[in-house]
Amino acid sequence: MPTDLPDSIGPYRVNELIGREGPALLYRASAPGDGRAVIVHLLSARVAEERGLLERFRREAGALARSSHPNLLRVLEIGEEGARPFMATEPFDGVPLDEVLKGRQLSAPEAINVMKGICRGLAHAHQHGVVHGHVWPHAVLVSRDLSQVKLTDFGFARADSLGKTGTLNTGALSLGAFHYLAPEQVDQRTGGTADHRADLYSAGAVFHEMLTGRPPGGRFALPSQLKAELTPDADVVVLKCLARNPGERYASAIDLLNDLARLEEAMRVRVLSEFQGITRPGSRKRALLLAGLILLLAALAVAGFFIAR
Repeated sequence: MPTDLPDSIGPYRVNELIGREGPALLYRASAPGDGRAVIVHLLSARVAEERGLLERFRREAGALARSSHPNLLRVLEIGEEGARPFMATEPFDGVPLDEVLKGRQLSAPEAINVMKGICRGLAHAHQHGVVHGHVWPHAVLVSRDLSQVKLTDFGFARADSLGKTGTLNTGALSLGAFHYLAPEQVDQRTGGTADHRADLYSAGAVFHEMLTGRPPGGRFALPSQLKAELTPDADVVVLKCLARNPGERYASAIDLLNDLARLEEAMRVRVLSEFQGITRPGSRKRALLLAGLILLLAALAVAGFFIAR
């Protein structure tokens, strides 16, 4: 990593280098006038040299700069410093999700809460024509108490992994990052083309890791097999996200959010039934029938998933 510290990037006075994000160096800086803190993402010269990557950066960063959402790292400005494009964003007092997962496993309610934040951010980005392209734990920033969730790294990791032809260069990705990519993103027959449903696949892979402590790979275990507090509904959500055929995944992040809400409700009902019992006449029978239906749907989903692999 370069050690030379520029005095400024665009109108921002640089204070320190804080890390790297894909092909971008991250600097803590001060805004002109009021001196408020910002983070400046200075992209490599290679992005500027490849017209397709530069146009994508301008289009997507510009779309994010024109809108704001609590689950997206707010873009304040885009510009150029010499031949290198940069993006200034708000600072965020949090850590990448992968750092949290290295230290402990999340409870099911915590995992669902973080997943809802990811989906809300993706829904907003997709509505503005922006596909993230590489959702993985390092691109998810969370507050220490997990109450705040922000997506970052839009297009940066993807740009860093694209070769001169515009197709995905899997050699530029770490093995860990590779696990979160949708199948169509690594299919050289299609040139790695993907739409918003690839983001939903990647989000599902992150969700599986939050629930189980491990990313999916090969013939992976289902969440309800590894965590007793989960109902089979969790398996259905994860498997629908991870369908190899994009047409079998959720059509939108909003649809996924709706199923997460149903999963939360199923878990709440389960907890109530276990600790309080079901006392109304006929309610236990209805609950058993509902549980049987959920198990049947989960079994069918699991069978279809492994048959399609």
